[in-house]
Amino acid sequence: MPFNPNFAIEVIWPAANAAYAIMSDPQPALPANYTLVGPIEAVTREAAPLMLQAHPNQLRLAHEMLAESPIFGLVAWNAVEKTALVALRGTKTIWEWIDDVDAVPVPYQAVPGAGLVHMGFQIVYQHMRANIARLLTAGCAGAQRMLITGHSLGAATALLAGVDLGTNGPLEVRPELHTLAGPRVGTPDFALFLNGLVPVCYRVVNVMDVVPHVPLPPLYEHAGQEEMVQGGFKPLDVTYAHHLTTYLIGLQKLAPAQHVTGVGV
Repeated sequence: MPFNPNFAIEVIWPAANAAYAIMSDPQPALPANYTLVGPIEAVTREAAPLMLQAHPNQLRLAHEMLAESPIFGLVAWNAVEKTALVALRGTKTIWEWIDDVDAVPVPYQAVPGAGLVHMGFQIVYQHMRANIARLLTAGCAGAQRMLITGHSLGAATALLAGVDLGTNGPLEVRPELHTLAGPRVGTPDFALFLNGLVPVCYRVVNVMDVVPHVPLPPLYEHAGQEEMVQGGFKPLDVTYAHHLTTYLIGLQKLAPAQHVTGVGV
């Protein structure tokens, strides 16, 4: 399946945007024909065993996410196309990743044998893992397709969700991953496992965005296929190239007839 910028503009970007908006709006704007199944609420007790194993620095991302909101994203359903949609958010700052470039990877506990992953990302995902499965079971029965997306840290947890839901998930369908501004998540063995499991995995990357460059190789390696966009950057503002709205600009340059409005991060 070739990368489709129109699909990214019409479905993926609005879904990623809604994952942020749902923190303050219980009925965020969703892609056409999608209805909200429910918000993905974090449950700290689900992540407690992992957190007990972690170094304090590895807890920073989860603490920052929880400080912003206990809602980490949403699940939606397209009854016409029998498609489940999981959209995961990031945080308002990117500095935690830039400061954590030397993170030592650990085994991915949700899927033994899948390889090593960033512990901070794994802890964030563990907070929402059970509720994602619950929402998919409750609202997406009979799905013939499952999309998983996210921006920034949400892109990192989307990859973890893809491997988990593709192996242990309640829906009998392989997920498709379409992420925006994602960092590296795991070691080469994790990337190899994901690429063998997930048939579609696109990483949209804006030129000059620093987040897709951390954590550093060769310890960490990207999975999936990179799709570069030219959304713009500001020399004196490192975060500008990472903004979700900047990614929309880049996608629209690939498909200029498409227009989507919304408030991004």
